[in-house]
Amino acid sequence: MSAIKYFIDRNTRKLALDEFLSHELNSAGYGGLEIRKMPMRTEVVIYSSRPGVVIGRRGSKVRELTYILETEFGIENIQIEVSEIENPWLNAQVMASRLARQLERGVRFRRMAYWILRRIMRAGALGCEIVVKGKLSSRRGRYQKFKQSTVAKTGEPADVFVDEADDKAVLKPGVTGIKVRIMKPDARLPGVVHVKEPKHREEPEPQLLKEPTEEEEAEEEEVVEEGLEGITDMDELRELEELDALELVEESEVEDSELEAERRETPPPEPKEASEENGEEEALSDEAPSVDLDELEELEDLDTEGEDE
Repeated sequence: MSAIKYFIDRNTRKLALDEFLSHELNSAGYGGLEIRKMPMRTEVVIYSSRPGVVIGRRGSKVRELTYILETEFGIENIQIEVSEIENPWLNAQVMASRLARQLERGVRFRRMAYWILRRIMRAGALGCEIVVKGKLSSRRGRYQKFKQSTVAKTGEPADVFVDEADDKAVLKPGVTGIKVRIMKPDARLPGVVHVKEPKHREEPEPQLLKEPTEEEEAEEEEVVEEGLEGITDMDELRELEELDALELVEESEVEDSELEAERRETPPPEPKEASEENGEEEALSDEAPSVDLDELEELEDLDTEGEDE
């Protein structure tokens, strides 16, 4: 068998097995399967939101599924494991199956689709899209799309971060198809900048003054007692206080007398106006030109001659 035929055969068998389990475990919240090829056996992991229904009473349902898979699908040495889905609201297969079952019960498709959409977004999904297609409100077929936030449609993000599943609901007007796409919470879209939170710096705590210990308090009391040794009378203490006060008064009087002596010794400053006038007179005297006595006498003679004429 060539490699191409091998992969086609394997995927075809997996698709048929998935359709069978989704129909068989409809009430158990079937969420997909995983086939693991081991050297000695083949493990089939069934994901379900209600693993107790898949296992059955004392494992009866698991034994029945094992027999069917060995006889009808030709899987040898099969071992079935049931795994519980941590968050069913983020599993597209579970949501599509739940919506289909509610439509078969007669619930309005808009009401149920919006309810599932809100619950999926509350669970932490980055985006969700629900498409309902068929004879919804008339004999003519159409489709209705319910979408919130962003959902990748092409490229690697669509293959890695988007969970897609479809189901069908058999109604009186006909078959209604349902497709659900859920963008996982841990999706990393290209072009989206993620800012890291700054590191928290621990500020040093302020150092508080330590309270004196009992030993330190005892030492201080001993020092005070040593300073007051020999003084037993209250009158003596009062006299000491009065002497201290007198010494302080005498020191203040001495300081005042010294300040007065300094003031007397220092001459009073000259007023600014007088100094300015003296400066102006000096400037005028400097600017006045020097006159010769002979020239003055000649000028007087000329004046007298002019008067006689």
